[in-house]
Amino acid sequence: MVKKSGKNPHGTHEGSLLLTRLSSVSIFLWLGLIILYIFLNRIIENLWLMNFLSYDISIIIGMIMISLGFLFEIFGIIALGINFRIELPTDDTELITSGIYRIMRNPIVFGIFLLVIGSFLIIPTVIALLICIFNILTFNSKAIDEERFLLQAFGEDFKNYLNKVGRYLPFRISRKKD
Repeated sequence: MVKKSGKNPHGTHEGSLLLTRLSSVSIFLWLGLIILYIFLNRIIENLWLMNFLSYDISIIIGMIMISLGFLFEIFGIIALGINFRIELPTDDTELITSGIYRIMRNPIVFGIFLLVIGSFLIIPTVIALLICIFNILTFNSKAIDEERFLLQAFGEDFKNYLNKVGRYLPFRISRKKD
């Protein structure tokens, strides 16, 4: 849809932090873990299994988190429409504050957090935990880079939005300044 509109669906890494640039690597590691688990689950389960999380309730919570993660991503992508990019836009874009963006600034990144945490609960190994942490760090960095870009591109409009809506939660957590 973005490509059909004549816009670049990929965008650019220009100006991004190194951690942000590793977000693609982190997703491929996560996908690789999932594929290995599907085909070689006995081997994966033997890689430093965290037995205290190996219960049905962990699997159920993990599946709920994964389902919610996909919903957040879908609602985020739908709300962005032709403004959706994998990276920072290289061409004109608009500030979207409607749809799910009325309640959170980064629903797609939040959805990824839910996906990787839910996957860890289903595959509770040390490797899955490390991949989960790596994904959270890289995608949080990506969200910060994106917000820096949006502040530069939209100035006061984005600053007002930033002060009203939380990054990942429906409310803003403010730090007290002494």
